[in-house]
Amino acid sequence: MTTTEELLSFVQQMPEGFAYAPIYAAGQNLESGKPTKGKTPKEDSHHRVMTPADVALAITKRPDVFQAVGVFTGPRSKGLVILDVDRNLSALLGKWGETLTAAPVIKSTKANGAKYLFLVPEDMWGDVKGFGLSESGAGYEVLWGRQGVLFGAYPGSTTYKTPAGAYGFEGDLHQIPVVPGWLLSEMRAAKASPVTSGFVKNRKALQLEGRTNDEIAEIVQECLNVIPQQGIGSHDHWIKIGMAIHSALPTDLGLTLWSAWSCEDPEYSDQWGDSNPCEDRWNSFKPGGGINFGTLIWLADQQDPARRRFNDVQRKILEDAEAACKITRFRADVLDYESVIKRVTELQELENPAEMAHKMNALALEAGYRDAGALERLIIAHIQFQQQDDDMTIGSLIDKDIKLEYLIPDLLPMPGVVMIHGAGGDGKSMTAWTIAKHVARGLPFSIRGNDVPVQKGGVLILNGDQSEVQVKQQMMELELGHDDPIRVVMGWDLNWYLRFVKLINKHKPALVIIDSITGCSRGSAFDENKKEFAGPIYWLANNNGRLFPACSILLIHHSNKAGGFRGTTALRDAVDEVWSLRKPSDAEVERLGPSTRLISIDKSRAGRGGSKLLLKMLDDLTFELRDCIEMAVESSSPASVVDRVLQRLITASKAGEGRTRADLNADPLCGGSVGGIRKALQRLEARGLIFSTKEMNPDRPSSTVNKYFALLSPDIYRSSVSHIGKASVELETDVGQGVEVSHMFSEPEEEHGEVNESGVDELEKSKGKKQKDMGQQKACPTSLPSAGAVSAQWDNFSLTPHREPAQNLRTDAEILQLKQSAGDFWNT
Repeated sequence: MTTTEELLSFVQQMPEGFAYAPIYAAGQNLESGKPTKGKTPKEDSHHRVMTPADVALAITKRPDVFQAVGVFTGPRSKGLVILDVDRNLSALLGKWGETLTAAPVIKSTKANGAKYLFLVPEDMWGDVKGFGLSESGAGYEVLWGRQGVLFGAYPGSTTYKTPAGAYGFEGDLHQIPVVPGWLLSEMRAAKASPVTSGFVKNRKALQLEGRTNDEIAEIVQECLNVIPQQGIGSHDHWIKIGMAIHSALPTDLGLTLWSAWSCEDPEYSDQWGDSNPCEDRWNSFKPGGGINFGTLIWLADQQDPARRRFNDVQRKILEDAEAACKITRFRADVLDYESVIKRVTELQELENPAEMAHKMNALALEAGYRDAGALERLIIAHIQFQQQDDDMTIGSLIDKDIKLEYLIPDLLPMPGVVMIHGAGGDGKSMTAWTIAKHVARGLPFSIRGNDVPVQKGGVLILNGDQSEVQVKQQMMELELGHDDPIRVVMGWDLNWYLRFVKLINKHKPALVIIDSITGCSRGSAFDENKKEFAGPIYWLANNNGRLFPACSILLIHHSNKAGGFRGTTALRDAVDEVWSLRKPSDAEVERLGPSTRLISIDKSRAGRGGSKLLLKMLDDLTFELRDCIEMAVESSSPASVVDRVLQRLITASKAGEGRTRADLNADPLCGGSVGGIRKALQRLEARGLIFSTKEMNPDRPSSTVNKYFALLSPDIYRSSVSHIGKASVELETDVGQGVEVSHMFSEPEEEHGEVNESGVDELEKSKGKKQKDMGQQKACPTSLPSAGAVSAQWDNFSLTPHREPAQNLRTDAEILQLKQSAGDFWNT
C-alpha cells in the first residue's frame, strides 16, 4: 500500500493547470454518510478546480480518509483524456504499442490493465466524447469529463478478481503527448453517434421512432456530454440534472436524455438490471422551483466555460433563449472564499435570528450555494481548520489539557452525550427536568446507595417538542423558580450549529437538554430511518469541548412500538449512553412503590450497561431521581468487585476513615484479585466516585502511600465530623510534616494540605504530638481541602480527581493555616 509520504511526494511534483481531486479510501464514508469503493473524489472537487496544494492539504489533514489522488479529464484539465484499459492490454499494445509507450501510464495489481494519458487539442474539444466499456467492446474505455485515479491506494476489483494494492505512475505529467489519430477517431465517432448509443438497459425509453430534431434536445445533449457523473453519494447532483432537463423538456425525449446520461455512471450500474431508475423520479418532478434550464447550462459551463460544446447554430439558439427567457446564469467566481467567510462571520453577530436567516440565505445565493445550511457547514469547517487539531500525533493528544469529568459522578460525563427515550407521557421530560434541578442547585444524587455531590452549574433547555405552557407547568411541578440558573430556548432546530456554539459560549452551561430529537429536526431533509438523520448528533458529540465549552448533553427521544428508540440505529452509535424509560410492571411496583418510572441504561461507553435509575413522585408531589439499587442483580463478573470496593470505601469514609490498596486487598469482604482491586480503584476514581490522598508510609517513612475515600455529600461529611473523635484524625507524621492531598479541587494553591474540622484549638493541643492508631495514619476526608477549595467544591465542583507527582509534604505552619480556614468554613 502506498504510504502517505509517497503520495504527498507525488502530489508535490504534479503540474499546475489540471483539475485534481483527493480520492476517498475504500470503506470511508462520504459527507452523505455512504461508504465508498475506493475511487470516489472529494465532493467539492466536482465544483472547483483543486490545485496540487489543495490536494496536499486535504491528505495531510485526513490521511486515513484520502489515500490517492485523481484528475478530471476534458476541458477542465487542458483537454486531458485517459485511455483506461481493463483487459486485452497485450493485444492493444501489439496493435498500437508505439503510440501507447510514448504516453505516461498508470498501473495497478490488475495484470492485463493500464491507463494512458493524452491531450486533445483545444480546437477539437467540441468534436469529441468519451465512451464506456460496453460501447467499445474492446476491453477499454475513454475518460473525457470523468475522473481517473493517478496515484495511491488501489481498492482491487471483484469483477477481475484482482487484489487491493497501489496505483503506480510511470512517465512525466509535464510531458503528455497529443492523442493519437486512431483514438481521436473513436472519440469523434462517439460524439457523432445517436443519443441511444450504448444505451441498451432502459427497455421502456428506447422507442425513438418519430423523434424530431428538437433544438432544445440538442442543447441538452451537448451539455450532458461535458457534465460528468459523480458516482456514489451524488444523488442530489443526479436529481438536479433530471429536474433541469424536465424544466425545459418534460417529455419522453427528456427522460431518454437523462436516462442515457445516468446509465453511464459505472458506480450505479447494478441498478439498471430490470428497469429504468430514472422513470419514477421523472414522473414526480413538478414544473417551477429553483432548478431550471439555466442550472443545466451553469453546470455544463463549469466544465466547458468557453462553450466549445456548441456549434454556431446551437450557440445562437442558446443566446436567443437566454435573452428571451431571462435565464440567469450563475458564475463560478461569484465570491471568493475570504469574502464569504468574512460576511458569514459578520452576520453571526446579528441579534435578530429572522434577519440573520434572511441575509444568510441571500448570501448563499450570491456565493453560489443552495441554502444557508451550506454556509453554516462552511464556517464550521473553517473554525475547525483554524484549530489545527484534526491531525496530531498521539503524544500531542496526550499532552492536551483535556480530561473527562463527571457532572454527576458515574452518571453524566462531561463532555458527554446521553439519549433517553420512552413512550409519550411516560415522563421523559420530567426525568430531564429533575436532573436539571440537581445540577442547577447542586443537590446530591444517589449513586449506588450513596449520596454524592453534584457539580452546581447552569442549565440550557432547547425545546422543540412542547409548548411554553407545558414546559412552565412541568417546571412548577418540580418547584423550580426564578433564582434557578436555567435558560429555555423555544422552537429549537438541531441544524442550527452556529447558533448552538454562540449560546454555549455565551451562557457556558454545565448541562444542555434537547427536547426532543424529532421535535428539533423538523427542518431536516432526511428521513429519521436514514443514517443522515443522526448527523447533528454526531456533530454535537464530536465537537463537545472543541468548538464550544465542554458540557453534558441530554437528548430526549421517542420510543417505537416495540419499546426501542425510534429511527436509525446511528442515533445509538452517536451517543455515549442510551437510557430507556418505561412504566414498571405490577410486580416491580410492589417493590418500588407507586408513581414510579424505571430507567434502564441499555448502552454505556463507561461500562454502566444494565444499571437502572428510578424516577419517583414523592408525597409532596415533587420528584426524586436516583439509581435503583432495589433492581440490582447479583453478578460474579469483574464489575461486582468494583461495587464491593466502593461499598467498603463508603462505609469507611462515613466513619471518617480511608483505606489503602493493601487494606482492601486484605479485606475479605472485597474479594477479587490484587489486580482486580487495583483496576476497580482506577475505574472508581476515573468516574469521580472516590478520591485519594498521599500519606507517609508507616512501614517506609521515606515514601508515601495512597489512601482512598468515597466521595460523599456535604451532609454526610458534616455528620461524620461530629462522629469522629479528636484523636481519630492524624494531622502530623513522625517527621512533623502534614499529609499531601491529591489534586481534585479548583484552587491549586490550597489543594495539597490537610486540615481538621475541629478547629485551631485542637491543633494547638496536638501540635508536635505524634499520634498512632493501629500503626497507620488516618485522614478524615472532610478535613482534606482548605475552606476555599471546599467552597469551590460545592459552588463549581470539578469531580474528576487525578494524582499529582510526589512533592514535599506540608510544614506545620501551612497545616495551621489550612486548619484555621477549614475550621471557619465548617463551623459556618
